[in-house]
Amino acid sequence: MWAASLAFCFATACLLTAGSLHAAVYHVDYAAGDDARDGLTPETAWKRSPGDAKAEGKAAAAALAPGDTIRFKGGVTYQGNLRIAVSGAAGQPITLDGNLDGTYGTGPAVIDGGKILSGWKKFTAAAEVQDHPRWSDLFYVDIPLDIGSNFNHGSVVLHRQEKHDRQAPWQRIILGDGDNHLLPIAQLPKPKDRFYPDLPGGFFKTQNRLETKVGLSAVVDPANLTATDPSYYNGMFLGVHGGNNHVYFAAVAGFEPAANRLTFAQFKPSTYPNTSYALFNAPKLISEPGEWCIAPVGDKLFRITLLPERLVDGLPANIGFPELLTGIEIADGASHLAIRGFLIQRFSGGGGAVSIAKGAKRSSGIAISDCEIRFVSGHAGIGPHHCDDITIENCYIHHCPSWTTAIFLNRVNRYAVRDCYLVKNSGSGIRHYESKNGEITGNAILDHYGMHSSTINVYEGCADVTIEGNYLHNTLAINRNAERITIRNNVIDSQNKSVVNSSMWISGSVGGKDLKDIHFLNNTFVNVSRGQDWSTAIFCQSGKGASAPKGVIVRDNVLDRLTAGLPGAIAGNIYLREVDPKYLGENCVVVEDQAALFVDPSNGDFRRKPGGPNMGAGANVPPPPKEWRGRRKISPAKTQP
Repeated sequence: MWAASLAFCFATACLLTAGSLHAAVYHVDYAAGDDARDGLTPETAWKRSPGDAKAEGKAAAAALAPGDTIRFKGGVTYQGNLRIAVSGAAGQPITLDGNLDGTYGTGPAVIDGGKILSGWKKFTAAAEVQDHPRWSDLFYVDIPLDIGSNFNHGSVVLHRQEKHDRQAPWQRIILGDGDNHLLPIAQLPKPKDRFYPDLPGGFFKTQNRLETKVGLSAVVDPANLTATDPSYYNGMFLGVHGGNNHVYFAAVAGFEPAANRLTFAQFKPSTYPNTSYALFNAPKLISEPGEWCIAPVGDKLFRITLLPERLVDGLPANIGFPELLTGIEIADGASHLAIRGFLIQRFSGGGGAVSIAKGAKRSSGIAISDCEIRFVSGHAGIGPHHCDDITIENCYIHHCPSWTTAIFLNRVNRYAVRDCYLVKNSGSGIRHYESKNGEITGNAILDHYGMHSSTINVYEGCADVTIEGNYLHNTLAINRNAERITIRNNVIDSQNKSVVNSSMWISGSVGGKDLKDIHFLNNTFVNVSRGQDWSTAIFCQSGKGASAPKGVIVRDNVLDRLTAGLPGAIAGNIYLREVDPKYLGENCVVVEDQAALFVDPSNGDFRRKPGGPNMGAGANVPPPPKEWRGRRKISPAKTQP
C-alpha cells in the first residue's frame, strides 16, 4: 500500500500548492460580477466561471493554466453548473475555491441547480382537486416541464436502473423547502421515515401473489383497495415489492371495484407469495403538511399540488426543485484539479454534485475537499468514474434522495476517502465497483437505510482496499470477487435494523468468482437485529457456483455473535451473545453485558473500558460528533419533520 499512500500524499499536496509564480487568481461573484471584466480582483470579478456554458466575454475566453485558482465569493449563490475540461500539472493544480479561507465573502460559495417556484394559487372549489377534504388548504402552481415520458412510458421501472426520463416523476422532480429540507411525496401508507418512501416494511401487505400476465399485471387487495368508483385511482402510481428485494414503480392502468383489483403494466421480475405495495403521487393521498404531488395539465405543462408546512404572506415560500443535472463535471482526461470549500445543492438526474466523467481518457490527480453536498439526486454526491489518484477529504454529504450514493468509486485506482461525514443518503454511504488500491479512513457514515443500501459496499473485482477507523451504521457488504480487503478498527453499529453487521457474497464475474484474503481485525460489530434466529455479525454466502472465500481472518473483534462457520482463522474475539462452540474460535469469550465492555454503549461510545477480558479486542473509535466539524462549520439542514 505504500505506493498508494504516496499517491494520496501527492493529491493532498495539490490542494496546498500555490502553483507557479505566474499563476493567476480569478474571482467570480454571481451577484455583482460582469463577464466583460478581467476577473483578477474582487472588484473586477466575473459573473460566471470558465467552464459554465453560459459564460460570456473574458470569462468564456479565459485560458486556464496550471496553478491557476478560481475563487467564488462566499455567501453568494451561483445559479448554474460547470464542466471543467482543462488540466493543471503535477504540483500545480487548477483550483476551484469556494472561499475556504473565509477572506472573499462570508461562508461558503453556493453552487445551486435549483429553481424556486412562484405564482402559487389556491383552489377555489373541492371539485378542482378530487374533492379533497382539505381543498381550501392546498396550493398549486403550473410549471412548464418536459417530463411527459416519466408519466406515460407504459412500463414497470426500477428507479436505480433507469435513465432520468423513465424514473417515477417524483424521483426526477424533487421538491424541497429551500435550504431547510426535502418535502415528501404524497403516499399511502405513510412511511415511518418520510425520507425513505420506498421501504416495503411499511407498505400494504396482501395475502395474494401479484398477478402477472402478458400486457398487464394486478394487485388484488380486498382489505385496502375498497373504492367503489372505477376511476378513483386514476393518475396514481404503484410501488410494488418484488424481484430480488427491490421496489418497482408503474402508473395505475385501471381499477375493478368488484374484484378489488388494481392493474398496471406487465410486471416481469419474480414475485413473492404475499404482495407488498404502496400508492404514490395523487392529491387524494395528501394528508400531512409538506406532502405534494405532480400531474400533467397540458402539453409540457405540469401542476404541483402542495399542502404547505408554512406560509409567508399567505403563500408557500422558498419551495423549489432541481432544474440542472450535474453540479461540477470533470471531463474525461481532465487532470490535476482541486475543488474545495463549496456548498453544492439541488441537482437531479445527472452525475450528482461533483462527477468525474467516464470516457476515452482517464482523469488523474483530483482532490475534492471541505465541501457540503445536499439535496442532490443522481449517480452520487461525489462520483469518480474510471480515474486514478483521487482524494476526497473532509466533505459533508447528506439528504440526497432517490437512491443516491454519497460517494461512488467506479473503476478508480489509488484513492483515499478521509474524514468525511456522510448522513442519510438514500443509496449507500460509500460504494465501490472494481476499484483498487484504496483507503477509507476516519469517516462517519450514519443512517443509510434506503432500499438495498449499506454503509460501505465493496463490489465487483475490488482489490487492496483498507477500511480503517470509521464509525458506521447499517451493514458493510463485500460482494463478488474482492481480494485483499482489510477491515480494521471500525465500529459497525447496525442499530437493530439489519440482521448482519457485515456480509460476504460470492456471486459475480468481474475478476474471477471468488473472495480472497478478507481480514476483519480489531473491529466492534454491535446491535444486529435479533428478529431472525440466524442474525449474525458476519454473514458468508455459500453455494451459487463459487467456492467459499479463501484466507478469511476474524481476529480480535467484538462481535454480536456468529451463527454459522466462516472459512478461515477465528481467534481472540469477544461475543455479545452465546455462540455455538463449533463457531466460537480460539481464545474467544462471551460477554453479554455491553455496559461491562464499553465506555458508554447507550450513547454510541463503544470504546473498551479498562480491565476487561481480551483487552486487545474491539475498536478504539469515538462516537461521531453530532454535526459535521469541518474546517469551516456549515450548519446541517433541518431534518424532516
